[in-house]
Order: sequence, then C-alpha cells, then structure tokens
Amino acid sequence: MAGGGAAASALSSPWRTLLQRALDANAHLKHSTFFQLATVGEGGRPANRTVVFRGFQEHCDKIQIHTDARSNKVGELKEWPLGEICWYFTDSWEQFRISGIIDVIDGSSSDPAKLQVDYVNLKSNQKLMFRRTQEGDDSSDWMAEKASL
Repeated sequence: MAGGGAAASALSSPWRTLLQRALDANAHLKHSTFFQLATVGEGGRPANRTVVFRGFQEHCDKIQIHTDARSNKVGELKEWPLGEICWYFTDSWEQFRISGIIDVIDGSSSDPAKLQVDYVNLKSNQKLMFRRTQEGDDSSDWMAEKASL
C-alpha cells in the first residue's frame, strides 16, 4: 500500500493512522481500495461516483486517485474544488468520511513534482491511462489526471 506504514504515521494526522489501519486490516478484500467521491455538479447538484485509492501523496495526508481527463469529475472539480469521500470497510464495519478541497493535477501544473507518477509500479491496465496515441487518433488521444484530497 503506497504511503503506509510506521514512517508515514509519524507525519500523519490521527485520521490517516486510523484509515491506514483499516486499509491494512481489509487488504485481503479487493474492494477495500474503492471509495465514493462526491463533488458539486452542474447547477449545484451533487455528483457521486466510485473511485480507486492510489495511495497518499508523499510527505502529506493527501489521498490520490487517477482519472480520465475527459470525465465529468475533472470539470466539476476545476469549477468547484470541494468534495467529500465516503469509505466503508465491510469486514471491520468502519466508515470514514473526509471532506476538503480537491486539487486536480494535470499538465498545466507548475509543480513538476506533482506530475510524477510511479509508472513502474502501476498495473498494466493503469499504465494505459498514461499513454497517448499519435496525434489525430481522437479515440484514445487523452491524458490522465491525478486528484488529491
């Protein structure tokens, strides 16, 4: 699990330590890395979807996900960057609700460190998110984006 363990807990907020314990205790469940992300959609309507935990941003408590830049959530977060996650662990019956400002990190970011992706440790289907085809092939000419809460 990216960002977990004793070294991370020394820098962490109390909620992160509790969340990491829940992640570790439920690691045998494939769905334990899925959580719901709620954002503010068009016209102020709530929008909720399931996303996959990709680890904590290094040296802080920000939770990372990767997403297709074409998804609605990217536009919603750029327009209104507030969101809330709800994470439920079925074996331990624990629920975490975390709200805050969400940063969308894309190619326009001025911080090159934020653009770093641990490409080597991504699963093969995740690596496809970061591939661009030759220009002109609109069917898959896109970039992935990271979001941190």
